[in-house]
Amino acid sequence: MRCSKCVLPENTPNIVFDENGVCNYCHTYQKFEYKGESALLKTLDSFRRPDSRYDCAVGLSGGRDSSYILLKLVRDYGMKVLAVNYENPFTVPQAKANIENAIRALNVDIVRFQDKNNRHKRIFRDTVNAWFQKPSPALIPIVCIGCKPAWLEIYRIAKKYDIHCIVSGGHPFEVISFKREMVGISRDENPGRAFLKYIYSLRKILQNPAYLKPSIVLTLMKSYLFGNPHSIGIRLFWPTITWIELFNYVEWNEQEIISRIKSELDWESPPQLKSTWRFDCRVKHLVDFMYMETLGMTDKDEFYAKMVREGLLTREEALHRLQDESRLYFDEIQLLLDQAGFQNTSFLNEPGSVSVA
Repeated sequence: MRCSKCVLPENTPNIVFDENGVCNYCHTYQKFEYKGESALLKTLDSFRRPDSRYDCAVGLSGGRDSSYILLKLVRDYGMKVLAVNYENPFTVPQAKANIENAIRALNVDIVRFQDKNNRHKRIFRDTVNAWFQKPSPALIPIVCIGCKPAWLEIYRIAKKYDIHCIVSGGHPFEVISFKREMVGISRDENPGRAFLKYIYSLRKILQNPAYLKPSIVLTLMKSYLFGNPHSIGIRLFWPTITWIELFNYVEWNEQEIISRIKSELDWESPPQLKSTWRFDCRVKHLVDFMYMETLGMTDKDEFYAKMVREGLLTREEALHRLQDESRLYFDEIQLLLDQAGFQNTSFLNEPGSVSVA
């Protein structure tokens, strides 16, 4: 059963349907209100510095949204942008090609930094091994913490180049409400307060001693302190650097984004993948596997449900996308695990064998 208004399935955490088959997520949903392009321009203007080499920095991954952010700032708003790229060990080749095409087309400088001493790979192995010892859908996001401390380095780079503004491409449809529900946070909570309350997830972590390895604990602390615009560490250590999420100001328009980056930046997504969302890191394929095994759904279900509520997709279009995009790419997952140095990947051969703790 799926909601008769959006597309959320009956296995969504804490979902309830009324007599008409409409879910409680729909009943409490409030459409997102953008601050407006005039407010964005006013904010960007305050960071224009004729005497400086750069006005702002953008974290560039080669994915669709970060590529569009760079394009928008340079071509539409005339900002002097420094692109910053974390060379994630799990970045796919097409994303790397997209980065090269973007900086060439827009003639921008780029600073790259790498994973030191295979730290990211080790953290990924540790968190994945911990999760499979006691699988919990609430703790799936922890497998992605390895790249969160990269924001700490981006801020250091911004300070080095005397940049006072960082622009990123997060947008409201990517805030997955059921992830909040699973750690005891209201799906309708204000983003800033919700982030602070993620400390509640410690209760779930403490139920699995495998997460208490010093490397995992340290990375979790860095992620909490520096991995989000609302992070305490960012506000404390870099009060003069402002983090702007562009899609809080202007509408996230998927069709426009893909059309422009393809035509102006020669951007592409891997042809074998049906979705362009978050393809740039292979970890997403494993995350989809974990959600499907424990919940029977992925975050795409809610992503498209929000687009339906916002009037950006019809319910029928969303259902068609989910049918088309819900397959799991075991070849990509195998490549990921090989890259990370896993010796035993037998769980990939046994779909449905994961037992939720």
